[in-house]
Amino acid sequence: MTQLDAWTDRPAGDEAVDQEPGPATRAPARVWARIRPVHVGLAILFLGALWVAATPINDIDSYWHVEIGRQILARHSLDGLGRHWLGVGAPNWRTSQWLSEVGMYLAVDRFGWLALPALRLLIAAALFAVYAVSLVRRRHPIAAFVIVFLLVVTLEPLLQDRPATGSLVFLAGLGAACERLWTTGRRPAPLLVAVACLVWAQLHGLWVLAPAAFLLVALGGVLDRRTRPPGQVSGALVCAAAACAGLLNPQGPESFLLPLRFRNSAETSINEWAPTSFTMSLTVVWGLILCLLVLAWVRSSRRVRATELLWVFVWTAFGLLALRNVGAAALLTAPVALRALETSLGPRLRSSPVGSRPEGLVLAGLLAVVVLGGGILVGSSLGRVDPLRETPAIAISRHLATVDRPLRIWNGYNVSGSLIAFGGGGTGHLRLVIDGRSDLWGGGYIAKVTGAQRLAGDWRRTLEDFHPDAVLLGRETPLVVYLEQAEHWRVAEEDREYVLLVPPQSSL
Repeated sequence: MTQLDAWTDRPAGDEAVDQEPGPATRAPARVWARIRPVHVGLAILFLGALWVAATPINDIDSYWHVEIGRQILARHSLDGLGRHWLGVGAPNWRTSQWLSEVGMYLAVDRFGWLALPALRLLIAAALFAVYAVSLVRRRHPIAAFVIVFLLVVTLEPLLQDRPATGSLVFLAGLGAACERLWTTGRRPAPLLVAVACLVWAQLHGLWVLAPAAFLLVALGGVLDRRTRPPGQVSGALVCAAAACAGLLNPQGPESFLLPLRFRNSAETSINEWAPTSFTMSLTVVWGLILCLLVLAWVRSSRRVRATELLWVFVWTAFGLLALRNVGAAALLTAPVALRALETSLGPRLRSSPVGSRPEGLVLAGLLAVVVLGGGILVGSSLGRVDPLRETPAIAISRHLATVDRPLRIWNGYNVSGSLIAFGGGGTGHLRLVIDGRSDLWGGGYIAKVTGAQRLAGDWRRTLEDFHPDAVLLGRETPLVVYLEQAEHWRVAEEDREYVLLVPPQSSL
């Protein structure tokens, strides 16, 4: 076994020759001989996470994403989408994730709504495969298990039926590629970067992090002028240029402003855009990754390079800006944390004995049983899922679809997708006061509508200007309580926490 020098700029496990990052021990010739008990544990972890993720549709925006996909295919256009279900004037809107929405619609159209949870599990499996390649293969299994376990726990709440989930796979690959670039000087193929970013840009707007990440590595290389590996700066600049292929998307150069537009529109009204607080598993476990990284830095005899410090500082700040950024920050930081752990504890970790041939065969068989049995368990669990069980106000939406005239509905933000998909909003039968596209409405309008629901500001004029035929909101919303008690609106239908209120003389 090799021991770390007292001080070295070379990261743990990187030899002077052209090898993959990871421990310095020689890999066994046979695949089964490489299997350790920790690998079986990782398989159980991945399959357990997939089993937990086999739930009904868990994102309220999924329903209108599917309808947008249908409109794109029906109209062969990306302009003017979603106008016919709006009861108020709105500017032209162009989706930033058209390929995801088309894919969601085609899946639902062919296989029903259960296709969305199935797609979620497939994306999660792809994410775990990236973990296996970038954070487990040829890395010390104990260090890898610690980091991957924390990642899985952190990202489990983010496995949702939305285009952003697909970005997690790209982010996992991006973090590993950038960390490898500044530790070994080897860049990914520019063509691969360009194609990946081009596809990513059609799926979701977070592709803009790719050129930013490579430019960050280049800047770190400039700061590490004496210790950087050959090719860090030039390779990072080439990859940043290749990543700009993502500009070939419906938003064009405005893609770089889209995250700011979302944040400014939704920061005060939508929880996921609020500043990060360490009060839930998502953020607490991300904090544990950062603490583990800092502890490894302190314990290590290796000098921490400027690139590494800059990288962690920038993505930590990014994660603190908004709750929805935490997943990206964790994925981009994880490879650094793993490297630091290997460097700090490497000699002790590498003292584990190499397994014998019988032990390897037993572990290989156990791994096969876990994968096969876990796959069957996850598949059967998914087959028993009612995908629409958690859909908000779906019974009310289906009732409104049967009404023989168009209706204007003052609706809550969270219930708009259900009204669009099941209430006839997609055909123009319902006209809504708002839907889930925060980048369309802007913060001012969202605050105006949500303020009226709280009886804040000039709420009465806001309500009357819309001329609603009915109000669909949560049972405890102040506007519902006032209309029912003071103006004698009546409850036409209830659906769990939602109620449909209509004026006293309404025929609904």
